[in-house]
Amino acid sequence: MNEIPGRCQCLPPTNPCPNLAIPGEAFCAKHLTSCPRKANLSGSEPDYNPDMWNKKKQIRLTHNCFSYAFNIFDKKQMSECFKSKTCHTAFHQPGSAYKKFNDADPKTCPNMIARIMGDNPNDLVSSNFDKVCPDGMSKIALIVDESEDYHFLRQDSNGYFSQKGGSQPVTDKDALKHRIFDVELAYHNYKNKDGGFLNYDRSCGYFCLTRNKPLFVKVGGKRQTKRNNNH
Repeated sequence: MNEIPGRCQCLPPTNPCPNLAIPGEAFCAKHLTSCPRKANLSGSEPDYNPDMWNKKKQIRLTHNCFSYAFNIFDKKQMSECFKSKTCHTAFHQPGSAYKKFNDADPKTCPNMIARIMGDNPNDLVSSNFDKVCPDGMSKIALIVDESEDYHFLRQDSNGYFSQKGGSQPVTDKDALKHRIFDVELAYHNYKNKDGGFLNYDRSCGYFCLTRNKPLFVKVGGKRQTKRNNNH
């Protein structure tokens, strides 16, 4: 993961650019218009449309990073929100093959990868930043704070990654408010950032996820089939 806050994300992590990114951008001044590394897209990436997730509290408060990365709108979740004054409902969680997602369990990469692969073994394949996903699939990324939390991001049709932290609004910025071009080079330390306490300091890699058919997800301890809402 990126050890230099705000570093330009243009060049690969094995030989990163030493310059700092322009505020709000993923790249430094040198690479803002001439980055040799391109985001390779399959054509099945969802569009970045934060208003779709942020404007209605019934959506924003009931969908987390997992449901956002999977591009799933769960009508049952929204209905439960309408019934509750606090709109407090269980989030979607990876790991339908497990009896229960225990908050005390360490969120290690092997643990989390086993969970997501166990849910959808035929609809999720390991990938990397440069590889193009197969037809009908697009890229997500998984990072963890091993003692505290996991977090998913997704690649959108504009080539950048976006995210949704729990019940927080969808954003295409990292912890330093830079756009996210390469998840491994973005900054994910939210400790002391607006009262945050999480530092996602380990990358579990990139994965290609099916976008054109229903997927299995877990809500409140029950395994359910949900459909992607692509574009």
